Amino acid sequence: MVAKKKNNKKKIFWGILGCFLVVVAVAIVVNRGFIGDLFRVAIYAPSQEMELIRKDLELTDDGVFLFNASQPVLGDRDSFNEQCSLEQDETTAVLGCYVNSNIYVYNVVQEELSGIREVTTAHELLHAAWSRLSDKEKEELKTQLNQVIKDYYNVIGDEVNSYDNEDRIEELYVRAGTEIKDLPQALEKHYGKWFKNQDKIVDYYDGYSKVFKELKAELERLENEMESLKTSYEAKISEYEGRISNLNTQIDEFNSCAETAGCFNSQWAFNQRRAQLVDEQNALNALYDEISNLINEYNTRVDKYNQDAIYNQKLNQIINSSVKVEENI
Repeated sequence: MVAKKKNNKKKIFWGILGCFLVVVAVAIVVNRGFIGDLFRVAIYAPSQEMELIRKDLELTDDGVFLFNASQPVLGDRDSFNEQCSLEQDETTAVLGCYVNSNIYVYNVVQEELSGIREVTTAHELLHAAWSRLSDKEKEELKTQLNQVIKDYYNVIGDEVNSYDNEDRIEELYVRAGTEIKDLPQALEKHYGKWFKNQDKIVDYYDGYSKVFKELKAELERLENEMESLKTSYEAKISEYEGRISNLNTQIDEFNSCAETAGCFNSQWAFNQRRAQLVDEQNALNALYDEISNLINEYNTRVDKYNQDAIYNQKLNQIINSSVKVEENI
């Protein structure tokens, strides 16, 4: 009796298939984020404006992929606030958010603030990038980022340190990538994964932030000048009041003496005293004119300060989605 041979080929096939399916399953679990990104990229259709922003950012291939996977959307006041669900007061301007793997950008179209949408989009894009970094990659960047805040504390220190420790490094990461040039070489190389020209992003930032910085500097200058002028004219008013009171007393004494026989021992003495009083009166008239000019200068600066303060307030309202701006500048 001859024994039948077992079908080893079928066993090998099902074994290989089983191993393959296990590998695929593991790969799906490990790379589920990337697979999800592939799907999001495939279905994303940017608006015409957002497509122009994507072009202006000069992204690398990886940057374009991350951009499309994050599906950036420009929103007006109501839609932006709805999507971002931000808890903010009217003094806090929020221009963008990265929520549930999506980027939302407040659609600021004020001409003076050109570039603000590009920077906001790049800022949120780096939040998206950070969320995809491994713990090891984040730790490797941490040393470089902490050096950046030491070197550029006057630029980003206050804003970054307002965040809790958990979010501080991430915020430092996105601000360094959008607000600072001449970064450490390792960071330059890292941001080069997303941006072909990271300096261009910073140029956009410098362009619109310069408007606020110059306004702030101008308001401070006017405030200092107003304070100086006020101090000056108040001192001169005090001097004027003291001297005019003294002059009036001397005039009364002069008139009384002139009406008293023998009070002036000569016509020369009379004329001399009268000339002194006239000189003081003329000097006080000149001081009065000086005070008037100082007050006019002060009022001119007050008017300019108020105009600039209103302009600054409206610009801040325009970039603040929690405030409804009734009038355009």
